[in-house]
Amino acid sequence: MKKLTLSFLLIVSVLSMSNGQFTKIGGGLTLSSGFPFHNMPWDPNKSGIVGLSFKGIYKVNVPLNISPSFTIFYPHITNDLTGKTVVSSMMFDINGHYVFNSLDKFEFYGLAGLDILLAKKKETPTGSSVNTESDNALGLNLGAGANMKLTDKFNLYGEAKYIFNNKYNQFIVNAGILINVDWMKKHENDTK
Repeated sequence: MKKLTLSFLLIVSVLSMSNGQFTKIGGGLTLSSGFPFHNMPWDPNKSGIVGLSFKGIYKVNVPLNISPSFTIFYPHITNDLTGKTVVSSMMFDINGHYVFNSLDKFEFYGLAGLDILLAKKKETPTGSSVNTESDNALGLNLGAGANMKLTDKFNLYGEAKYIFNNKYNQFIVNAGILINVDWMKKHENDTK
């Protein structure tokens, strides 16, 4: 799993140093259908369903973009008479966007890519020592999204995708704000 994470970070680093550039960066909120840790369906094994997402859009060539993202979910915490259980998770994604239309104010795209999910369960039974388990999964994303231009500096975005893997399938919806890096670079002398 460490090799996959390092590979993802290497790809993002190479993209940011190459001739192309990130045209938009930002973040927002994420809602997920969640998953049961180790596919055990009882309540203490449920993952968190609300998270924060950070993403960039790297323009390759019209109509293709690459979009790396990182999402961290608020942990699902269960307290009962037997103790406390915390299930936490985070995801690294790298998606390709195929832009179907690029109008002045609105852009609609399909997306497909890779997902790396890291999950951890921490049990603290009453009067016992802490038990920690971790798991990870490699999956495929498939979905669609849209960008809407608010101003020259900011865009709103929304995405819906389904993650397919052999352990933790889930449906994800993201929405947030992107900063238009191209516009900022072109106009940075205007603000000085």
